[in-house]
Amino acid sequence: MDFHQQTLKTPCAVSSLCWSGDALVDPVGGAVRYHLDGTVFDPHVRFAYRFDRAVMSPDGRYSVLYESLGTTGLLLEGTRVVRQLTRDFYQAHVYDYPVALHTLPSGRTLLAHCPESYCVLELEDAATGERLTKRANDPVDIFHSRLQFSPDGRYLSSAGWIWHPVDAVKVFDVARALEVPASLDQDALMDAEDGGIFYLSAAFGARDTLAFVRVDESRDGDTFYLGTYSLAERKVLSEVALEDAAGPLMVVGPEHVVDFHRHPKLLERATGRVVQRWEALDTGLALGSIRHHLPAPPPFAMDPANRRFAVGTADGIQVITLAAQ
Repeated sequence: MDFHQQTLKTPCAVSSLCWSGDALVDPVGGAVRYHLDGTVFDPHVRFAYRFDRAVMSPDGRYSVLYESLGTTGLLLEGTRVVRQLTRDFYQAHVYDYPVALHTLPSGRTLLAHCPESYCVLELEDAATGERLTKRANDPVDIFHSRLQFSPDGRYLSSAGWIWHPVDAVKVFDVARALEVPASLDQDALMDAEDGGIFYLSAAFGARDTLAFVRVDESRDGDTFYLGTYSLAERKVLSEVALEDAAGPLMVVGPEHVVDFHRHPKLLERATGRVVQRWEALDTGLALGSIRHHLPAPPPFAMDPANRRFAVGTADGIQVITLAAQ
């Protein structure tokens, strides 16, 4: 597949990366905005804490800075502090902080996180802090992590883990959660696959589908699989074995995904074949959400709608745009 690679020079290594239209923003590094035309806007603000990652709402209005293996987050509107966030201390040093933002068609921005317990996922109004999913039922015992809204906001996924530890992916219907908050403590959408156990990562695709990486552990060695799951039909549509381990995913149309374990790799979904590698771009060793034993990954950002991703380097940002097919 053809691709275009662009280099954006930066004064120093970026601290975080988020897409905002045709610009890349470093919220942790002071909300500096690097436009693809080469222009830079620096609002000259700094946040005196050890934040190392960030997420941004699709409309670019809100962002959350957070310490990925800590308990502290900061919700911003632009560069204005809205409020501080926190998560349960239990095992927080082990796995990625669970947080995501999504802007509804009404203009309201939802904040998904786990402010009180590692296993209780909540949806809040980002602007007001109103808790929209209050409930008193017993939660499912799972460490929520790497939260992700589908592009249309219909679904919310959690790629976390359960004891022993074992990786697990859960998916929730957002509209139903707002109407019946207790549905966040169920997992009907993944029940057909044993609750998504042994699923390392997931990424939303077209027509209510989920691309996933699953691992089959054995004494002879682990085997990794790339698959597609239908949330509407609640079944696996396809699954193929991979030659190498795989981790975080970005869907690139119906035929390909990009895997970001070690370095970006374009994979063919029908066969698992590696079509393209960008070995010069380091994207870290993480497979699942548990990564306390690994070096911190360099910042990278995915933009599946525009078939592109960006990776921070020592002196700039590398932007890869994949040709449309």
